[in-house]
Amino acid sequence: MNILSINTSTNQYSLAVMKGEILLGEYILPSGSSHFGDLMPSIDDLLKKVDLRPQKLDGLTIALGPGSFTGIRIGLAVAKGLSQCLDIPIIGVPTLIAMANQLPYLHEDICPLVTSRKGEVFTALFRWGSDGHLSRLKEDTCLRIRDLSYITGNNTIFIGNDFSNQVPIIKQQLGEKKVLAPANLWNLKASSVGTIGLERLKKGGSDSLSELVPIYLREADIRLPKKVS
Repeated sequence: MNILSINTSTNQYSLAVMKGEILLGEYILPSGSSHFGDLMPSIDDLLKKVDLRPQKLDGLTIALGPGSFTGIRIGLAVAKGLSQCLDIPIIGVPTLIAMANQLPYLHEDICPLVTSRKGEVFTALFRWGSDGHLSRLKEDTCLRIRDLSYITGNNTIFIGNDFSNQVPIIKQQLGEKKVLAPANLWNLKASSVGTIGLERLKKGGSDSLSELVPIYLREADIRLPKKVS
């Protein structure tokens, strides 16, 4: 089963092409409104690099958020368009679940972080069970990093989307001894989104294009343009 996976919910967007569980190719690229114009050319280039025509795709997976409002909207619109054009199933995967999935089979609780605005983060809490499945301990929420102590304990490992900025704050607010995932794992890889979506696709599952919506958690911070006097 050939799948294209897209993540545009974090500060670096990523694309992956997988043949079943095998990763054929992956791009990790700068995000931001000025870079999303490269999204479709990057998808086209990645497919060419792995020698796969779009018509040979069997499914799509897309990160739904929470995260960048603009990124989520653009990524979901592109994924829906490709799904409809190619007539292939689409699977939406929550961003925080996919991020926790990058730290398999740990004994610690896993706390993924995605930067929000106003000094806040989107976060949740997960744990691997003895059956090898990831279970949710806390629902997705939006809070200040200094308040993470209210939902996490001493036996927690952190992973996020911005190592340079998030780690110093975690150490300052929660202590130097907090366990952190390796820096190279900080940010969400599209292959992690694809791995989760693949399990549903193999069972014949899919999401409705009309019912597949972003996960925002909070209202958009939209400001009216200033009046020119």
